[in-house]
Amino acid sequence: MKWEDVRNEYPNNWILLEAIEAHSDQGKRVVDKIAVLDKFNNSDKAMTAYRELHKKNPERELYVAHTKNKDLEIEERKWLGVRV
Repeated sequence: MKWEDVRNEYPNNWILLEAIEAHSDQGKRVVDKIAVLDKFNNSDKAMTAYRELHKKNPERELYVAHTKNKDLEIEERKWLGVRV
């Protein structure tokens, strides 16, 4: 699914999504194919679901976004340090 399709199918919602196909371009993460995992009316519930799923599956590329945004813009962050 593309972001435009997600916006049309889930208007005015917070979406927990997984990047199925993605690549990096000039410091941004470009998501080419999306799987919608859940929809929410508020960001708190969406972020709680994100944290729970990310804790169980840290290797999955998960994001929370609102469908009011025309474009799905995800900035890459460089993490320094050690994760345990």
